[in-house]
Amino acid sequence: MEVFCFGSGSRGNAFVVRTRRTVLLIDAGFPPSVLRTQLARCGIRDQELSAIVITHEHHDHVRGLSGLLRWHSCPVFATRGTFAALELDGARRVQIRAHRWVEVGDLALCPIAVWHDANEPIGLRIASREAEIALFTDLGLPTPEVIESVRKATLAVIEANHDRTLLEKGPYPEWLKRRIASPYGHLSNDEAARVTRECGPSTQAVWLAHLSEETNRPELAEAAVRERLVSRHVLPIVPLTQRGFHRWCSDATEFGG
Repeated sequence: MEVFCFGSGSRGNAFVVRTRRTVLLIDAGFPPSVLRTQLARCGIRDQELSAIVITHEHHDHVRGLSGLLRWHSCPVFATRGTFAALELDGARRVQIRAHRWVEVGDLALCPIAVWHDANEPIGLRIASREAEIALFTDLGLPTPEVIESVRKATLAVIEANHDRTLLEKGPYPEWLKRRIASPYGHLSNDEAARVTRECGPSTQAVWLAHLSEETNRPELAEAAVRERLVSRHVLPIVPLTQRGFHRWCSDATEFGG
C-alpha cells in the first residue's frame, strides 16, 4: 500500500491510497488542474482512478471535485449527509454509512463518524492485506471509535490543527476561536498527542494533518506529539503542510521506493 498527501490545511486537502489494483483519491480540496498534476506526479493516469471518497462537504475538501469529474468517470463515495450538501449533477454516487465496511478493488474502507461542524462527516479506516490507514483530518473530539482506529493503524493520519496558546492570542475573532476549540471544531496539538499515544505496535508512522498556518507551527505540533511517544521516540512523525507533497509506503520493495 502506498499513500500520498498533496497538501493538508484550511486551503486544501487531498490524499491518494494506492495498491497494485486500486487507486483511491480521498478528498479533492485543490483546483482540478492541481489535482491532475499531482496525480500525474504519482504516475496515475485518468483512467486508473478507482474512486473518489469525500469525508465532508467543506470547501477545503471538495474544491476541485466537480471539475475533476469532467475527466474522471469514477464513482464518488460519501455519506448521505455529505451528498445532500453537495451539488454533483451526473456523478456516480455510492452512499456509505458509518462503521460499515465496503470493498473497492483490493481495498476495504470503513467510514468512522466524527464530531465536526459538517453534515454527517467521517474519518476513514482503509485496509489492504498488508496495511491499514487511520485518516482523521477534521474532528473536534476523539471518540472511542477514532481511538480504536488509531490503535490498529499502520499509518495514522491525525489532525493537529492548532497550538492552544497561539489560538488564544491569534488574530481570529472570538466566535471563530470558540468554534475551532469546540467539540465540533478541530483538534489541538495536545489533543492530537493524546490520540497518537494510543498508536499500536503495528504503527510505522504518524502524519499530522490540517495544521493551521495562523495558529500552529510544524515544530510545535511534532514536539507535542513526540513528547507523548517517549517510549517510541524512533517513530516517524511528519507534520503535513499546505503545499507539501508526502509519500509513505508499507513495503518499499512493492513500489520500488
